[in-house]
Parts: sequence; structure tokens; C-alpha cells
Amino acid sequence: MGARSSSTIQAMTAVGFLLLFYAGALGVAGVLLALPYLLYTTHRFHALLTVLCLAGSGALVWSLWPRFERFVPPGLRLTEAEHPRLFAAIRDVAGRMGTRMPDAVYLVEDVNAYVLQVGGVLGLGGQRVLCVGLGLMAVDDLSQWRAAVAHEFGHFQGGDTRLVGLLCATRSAMIRTLGGWRFFSWVPETFLRLTQALSRRQELVADTWSVRLAGKRAHLSGLRWEALHARAWRRYLAREVLPLASRGVVPDNLFEGYRRYLASADWAEGLREWDVTCEPASCPYDSHPSLEERIAFAERLEAPDVPPDERPAYTLLSDAEALERRFTARLWPRAVEFIPWSEAGEHWRALWNETASRVQARVPDFSLARVAALVKDAGAWEPFAEAIQPRLVGYRAPDRAERVREVVASSVSAYLASILSAHGLAWRTSPGEPLRLDCAGEPVEPVALVDGLLAGTLGADTLERLRERLAVDADAAWRVPESARAEALEPRAPVTVERTGGAVVVRAPFSRLGLPECCALCGGERARHVETRFHVGGMLRDDGDVTLPVPVCQAHAHQPHKAFKVRHYEEESDLITLEVPTWEYARLIQRSNA
Repeated sequence: MGARSSSTIQAMTAVGFLLLFYAGALGVAGVLLALPYLLYTTHRFHALLTVLCLAGSGALVWSLWPRFERFVPPGLRLTEAEHPRLFAAIRDVAGRMGTRMPDAVYLVEDVNAYVLQVGGVLGLGGQRVLCVGLGLMAVDDLSQWRAAVAHEFGHFQGGDTRLVGLLCATRSAMIRTLGGWRFFSWVPETFLRLTQALSRRQELVADTWSVRLAGKRAHLSGLRWEALHARAWRRYLAREVLPLASRGVVPDNLFEGYRRYLASADWAEGLREWDVTCEPASCPYDSHPSLEERIAFAERLEAPDVPPDERPAYTLLSDAEALERRFTARLWPRAVEFIPWSEAGEHWRALWNETASRVQARVPDFSLARVAALVKDAGAWEPFAEAIQPRLVGYRAPDRAERVREVVASSVSAYLASILSAHGLAWRTSPGEPLRLDCAGEPVEPVALVDGLLAGTLGADTLERLRERLAVDADAAWRVPESARAEALEPRAPVTVERTGGAVVVRAPFSRLGLPECCALCGGERARHVETRFHVGGMLRDDGDVTLPVPVCQAHAHQPHKAFKVRHYEEESDLITLEVPTWEYARLIQRSNA
């Protein structure tokens, strides 16, 4: 009862603030309309003032006018004819909660579920949409899945989706109306604090429905499980899929691979690293309570025990494997080829061979004998890493040492593995597991071996014994095909630097250009990137703008416009000409794109 009354008070306060804003803005528009008439009747007609007042009043009314956004389907629309078990389960949850079915159900890729109210005006009217993540169904059991759906339907029950539409429309109107007036920035900020506090309270009310329908065990385990999987899914894509996608190949069923990933060493390592309950407390601008707050709230609720249903949630889908393959193809529409997981190892081998070629081409005297010398000499890591990955040139962030070590570890692991595989060892891999080489039935893990050498937990004699056992020459080097050598030595972006009339000018292909990871104005440690837009006349683009993410330090965060001046851009050739502050920074751009 206390939660409901608190939500009511917050909603009333937000709506009152909303009405006050609209009344004030419309009042100003009315004054602007009336002012020319009053001047005309009491003094004389002023043409310029009349035009300005009419324009200002029109701009205010336009900014307040509700916008109609076209609904873009977030995923694959599901039908009851195709998936009767899924819709029966959704209907069961809706019936037990006393709410009506959603008008449409979409399948999205996330480890998540959410609801939308689309169409209508200011959150009124429109259709209910339920979005269910295929990633969520891949990992939840039926009890956890019902808890997630009950939580989302709780937003429908409380009218949250209608209220959110109204509040979002008002926030947008405030930003359009007051965005250019720094003095009035407190108005949208105050409204955001009020409405986000309401959103956090609505999340807890929706959690009450989840506990009531699915039980406390399913709700709590689902919260923890889904928080873990939201991280793990991103980690899985970054480590297991994106490197292959860069070669134009994607495994044909990402979700099968993810289920296999959950039995891997990488998943076990992630579980040790992540403590999902140790999140920062909610700040006033968060739309959701922290996981810790939600768990504590649910623990306090009185709810009957509900027997768990541990069947996998994806069994609700008809022919789940075919749907997962179809959805994988939707996620990567530009993939050149879809491959079974059994063929992924061969493509990983090719990736590692490309890295070995890059190492050999950029550090020509490198060999198997130098592996041991490099890992023992930490002072040699930086020049080696910068040769392999020029983006590290000028990188001064606190994690520089960590980034350098990562480049050394990945490059040396690939180099070592490629040489050993060339001497008869076979490749073995699976999602989440390190690439292994098989030596007469005995596994050799290059990544673990190099990590041990870098950390000092393994001695150089470990590598020497392996080399002798495999009869590999101590000075063995990787043989680089000429085509691979040319590709490895090709700069990320060819950059030319010159002085023109006292200015320092840089020319490079815009789409390939990467800026150094340090402040563009002082060369200091980068705090963040600030997107700066430059208007360039004669461009083929409709808006005539170029956007550059400029790296700046905290002191220069509001001055990125001083870092670059765009002199010219040709869209056809993609060549951009920039004027930069100093010769030193221009040379740094050139080196970091080498």
C-alpha cells in the first residue's frame, strides 16, 4: 500500500509539473501573439517586432506539438499459428494477472524482455507490444521466463506504458523548447529526476506481480541469472563471434553456440569475476533500481511458494533450432557465409595465421627464439606492441600497461600457435574454450602457455622443452606469403602531413582514419570522446555535415571545436583535409595510423 501511494504521489507531482510547463509555455506564446496588437493599439505598428513575436510564438507552439514517431519493428514478429505453445503460456500469464493479451509479440536478440505502447497520442491509445529476447529464452527455465513476462505485464497493469509515453513526449517538448537556454536547463533536469524516480518505483511494483505469479525463487534466480547473462552474451559475441564476422563468416546458430559457451572455461572465469549484486546504488537519473535494491525488495515480500518448472523456456518455440538459425541470419544480414560450429576452428586458425603474418612483417627479425626473450623483458613490450598495433602510439590512459600486455599476449600466442601448427599439430576449439593444439593426443594451449610466461608462473624452459619434444628449430620463423605481407604492412589509413601558409594540414581517408587516444588539444590523457559536427559545403550528403569523435581531456571537454578545422571533404574519394593545432599532433595521427 505504501509503495502504491508513493507512486501515486510521484505521478501526481510529475503530471502537475507537466501541466505547469505547458501552461507556462503556452502563456508565453500567447503574450508574444498579443504584444504586437497591444503596441499597435497604444502606440504604433512595428513591423520587425511583429514578425519576431509571431515567429517566436510559432516556434514555441511547434516545439510543444506532439510528434508522431513511426513504429519500427524491433525484431521478428511471432504469430500464434506458428508458435501455439508460446502464446498459450503468454495467455496464461495474462489471464492470471487479469490483463489483456498484447496486440503483437516480437522476438529480439537480447537476454531481456520489455513492453511498449506504440501509436496513439501522448501515450493514449495505440497497441500493446511484448518483446521477448531469444537470448533470454535460451537461458531461462519456464519459471524464470514466466516471472520475466509477469514483470512486463505488471507495467501494462499499472498503466506505466501509457504514462511513459506521455512523460517521454513532455521531456522531448521541454528539450525542444528550452534546449538552447542554459538558464532554463533546470526545468527538464528537474522533470527527469521526478519521472525517473517514478520509473524506479514502477519497476518495484512490477516486481511484485512477478513474485506473486511465478514465486520468489523464480523471480530472484531470474533477476540474478539475467543480469549475469546480459554481460555474458556481450562477452560471448565479442570473443567468439565478432572476430569471425570480421572475416565474413558467422556460425549459423549463435544461440546453440551460446548454450555450449555456458559449459566453457571462459564462462566459469566470468562467473568468478562478476558479482552482480555489487552494483553502484541508483542515482537520481537512473530509470531502474539497482539489482541489489530489487533483490532486497523482493526478499521482503510475502508470497506463496510456487513449485519450479525447470524445463527450458526455448521449448515454447516451435522448431526452436530453425528459428535460431533464421534469427542469426537476420542479425548478420551482410555475412558472406554461415558456417556450422564444427568449421569455426579452421577460420580461427586462419585468423591466428594472419596475426602471425602481421607480427613477422612488422617485426622482421622475430622468431621462436625471440619469444622467450620478449616475454622475459617487460621493457621490450611497449615497442613491440606499438609496432603490431599503432593505435597504442600516444595512448596515455591509465590502462595503457594492460592494453600493451594484451597485444603482446595475443600476438605472441598466435605466432607460437601458427609455428607449432605448421610442424604438424592439429587445431581443436569450441565456444568459450581456448584454441588448442593436439600433439599425439596431448593438448597444448598456446594462450595459457604465453600467459604463464608473461606472468612468470612458467619458466622459459617450459617453451624450450616443448620445442625440443616437437623437434622444432630454435630459430623457426613464420613464413609470410607476399600477399599477406603487403596487407600486414598496409597502414590503417595513409596520412599525409604538411605545412600550408603557417597551418598544419592532415589529409587522409575519412572512413578509415583513427585519431590518437590522447587529447587532441594538449596531448594529455583522454577523458572522453566528444562528437563534433562540421558543415562542409558541396557534399553529397543531405545535411552537409561531417561528424568527428574528438578525443579530449577533462580540461578541454568543452573545446573540441578548437582541435580540428575541416578544410575540405570529397565524399566520392572519401578524402578529408583537416587543419590541426600542432605539428606534433599531426605526426602522432600519422604514426597511429601507420
